[in-house]
Amino acid sequence: MLDRNSAIKEKYKVGKCPFEDKVEIIFSENHNLVIQQIASWPDEISNLEKLFFNELGFKQNTDFNRGEILKNNSLWRMEPLKWWLLGNIIDVPENLGTSLELSHAFTSIMIDGEKSEILLNKHLPLDLRLDYFPINSSASSAIHHVSIKLFRLNEKKFNLLIPRGFALSIWEILIESAFQFGYEIKDN
Repeated sequence: MLDRNSAIKEKYKVGKCPFEDKVEIIFSENHNLVIQQIASWPDEISNLEKLFFNELGFKQNTDFNRGEILKNNSLWRMEPLKWWLLGNIIDVPENLGTSLELSHAFTSIMIDGEKSEILLNKHLPLDLRLDYFPINSSASSAIHHVSIKLFRLNEKKFNLLIPRGFALSIWEILIESAFQFGYEIKDN
């Protein structure tokens, strides 16, 4: 695998920027991002889900825009016939579907903290309240006309996947917006 250089490294300054002595947003970048997009043939969905169960232990029949997190892997059903596997690469037999590695195409930013929902709602047309976007939910949306993927990992933590070519500009927007809450950038 090729070495990955961060698309946001020139503006990624580890440290705290408190506001009124508070830090309510925590950012970190996942430098070791591994993404495999897996598409199923329409008649092979149940067999592909069996493969996910047998190879990785994921439950079957995952709903659309939902995912499951197991140890170092997560599996997200992004579209009716597509899943994103984060953390691992598996072999997909040709009779079940096809796959594409997207690891180098995206930048992964983790956003955690008490005000993470509010920060993201300043830029996303989604209702991120826990009742409407529960843990293990995913969505495809846009920030400033840039398509993104968003995954809710727990009550206050999100994984934002941004196309690499737009990552720096979106990063700058997020940092500027987080100033009002106080933020910390951690080295991951």
